[in-house]
Amino acid sequence: MLERRRPYARRHERSSAVPVQRSAAAGLGQPAAARTRRWRPAAARPARGWGQPQYSGPPPSASYDATQAIGYGWKAFRAHAGPLLVVSLLAILVPGAIQGIGTATSGAEGFLTFTADSSGVEFDFNPGVLVFNVIGSIVGLMLSAVAIRVAFDVVDGREVSVGNAFNRIDFVQVILAAILVGVLVTIGLMLCILPGIVVLFMTFMTNYFIVGKGQDAITAIKSSFSLVSANFGALLLLALLVFCVMLLGVLACLVGVFVAYPIVTVAAAFTFRYLHGEPIRPLQ
Repeated sequence: MLERRRPYARRHERSSAVPVQRSAAAGLGQPAAARTRRWRPAAARPARGWGQPQYSGPPPSASYDATQAIGYGWKAFRAHAGPLLVVSLLAILVPGAIQGIGTATSGAEGFLTFTADSSGVEFDFNPGVLVFNVIGSIVGLMLSAVAIRVAFDVVDGREVSVGNAFNRIDFVQVILAAILVGVLVTIGLMLCILPGIVVLFMTFMTNYFIVGKGQDAITAIKSSFSLVSANFGALLLLALLVFCVMLLGVLACLVGVFVAYPIVTVAAAFTFRYLHGEPIRPLQ
């Protein structure tokens, strides 16, 4: 009787071996650590969610390259020259025009002037110039935040529109952050100048945290300090490249500034997303 059961046992073994082989081929019988997922480039991934394309962040092992950020800014300018030029013209010309009107109407070179002669020193205070300077500075802060918002739209793959950028910025926090940073920089400049320069460098990502992360002014200043201190060398190189690009814009009969400004703004937005490991739209 034992011999009669052997064929059945063999058939049972053969039939039960098939699903085991299939499951092993499908990877179901393997532990989770042994499974591998095929990585696809960001541009090849399908769009998901609210009609916005989804892009992948930088690989964890990829190191940041400041020259790559400047190159991305140039590609962004070529792809979206219209809105980037508009926001550049607004951010540069409008504040200067407001302050120029104050100077022209008052006939003074500044809100506080002084003359020295043999009788002594005479000070002259011009409140009209001061008012126009303050208004121009506030408008300049607001328009620079709009430029940052447009730069983030380019990097994030959203619709690039200057008009739509105004209603997605907390301008109160932008102005408050500028006041706090201005006080810190002033104190630093009074302490042998160098501390003020350091503070200015450590806080240059403040508005990117306000616009890109929705943080309040104080939190954004702290976050900027943390981000810059953690990537000091890379961001110092970026700052030097930004200075060189803006200098080239000035040397190009000043007209080049309107091209250099959006390039460096997008480069900083690219850097912000890259250092946070967040998705970035690829540009050709």
